Amino acid sequence: MSAPNPASSTNTEEAKKNSTDLSASLQELRQLSNQVYLTGGRGLAGDQDTSKDHTWLQDLQAQFGSVNSTIKDIEDATAQFQAQTNVLMIGNVDTDPQIESFQLYSDLAKNHRWFEKVNEYAVGASAFLGQNLLKRSYCNFKSRRKPLSTCHIAQPDHLTKMISGINKMFNDMKVTVSRPGGSMLNAVVEVHLDRILKTVIIFKGLMIEWVVVKGWKEDLLKPDGQVDIWGESRYQVFQRITENANAAMIHFLSPAYPELAVRSFMTYLHSFNSLFSDKCKQCNCHLQNNLPPTWREFRTLEPYHEDCRV
Repeated sequence: MSAPNPASSTNTEEAKKNSTDLSASLQELRQLSNQVYLTGGRGLAGDQDTSKDHTWLQDLQAQFGSVNSTIKDIEDATAQFQAQTNVLMIGNVDTDPQIESFQLYSDLAKNHRWFEKVNEYAVGASAFLGQNLLKRSYCNFKSRRKPLSTCHIAQPDHLTKMISGINKMFNDMKVTVSRPGGSMLNAVVEVHLDRILKTVIIFKGLMIEWVVVKGWKEDLLKPDGQVDIWGESRYQVFQRITENANAAMIHFLSPAYPELAVRSFMTYLHSFNSLFSDKCKQCNCHLQNNLPPTWREFRTLEPYHEDCRV
């Protein structure tokens, strides 16, 4: 039997030591890369304090520096292997009789593939972040703000013309405008719907702010002659309609299209011209709890009782 070659034994031990160091370096690279992903995933602060954004970028750049430094160490370590040493390592790692070394070769292969992906992603991320250092967004775009609505400061003539058009739409509904104290913005609109109800609507410009509905025989004026804009009806049916009308006011509100909002609300209010003759679409009854259908669907204007609309 020939004597073992001391040089071959030395090379084998050195290869095992280098492979162990390389595996540890790859493990360290994996931990550093995970920290980079966690820091990058946290993102910018998103508030007005730019110092936090600057600190975040500094931390991310420092972690990229650590990753690059570890990559260079691994490249230097792999460059020290000779062709013969590599052959010996590949041939001997998988046949090492030690139980703890059985998976060493497969682990090294997996780490190598993972290292290539990390290197590719790190290069791409570094190039992308380098283009937008201290900007609050990764994309360059110009924000387009919607033009501010001026319906609340519209000229008095606009409301007068619109009310005149509404009077032409409905023959059985009379709408009048008054401006207490000669106000140029605030207006009080009184609506008389046939012989069923009266309504006081408070306008600011072309925007409806408050609605009060009362019975036909109830007064809309106080004893001193001023319009009663806060007093509610003494009849429960018109109290319910007042609540529903204010909900409709909010539903139809559209600062971008104020004239359409007012016409839609007036059409909704006109749907009560058959308040005491309509049947509920759900129960097909005139009365429920001694009240007629006081709810109107905003789109179809179909009548419902308060308890039937759910």
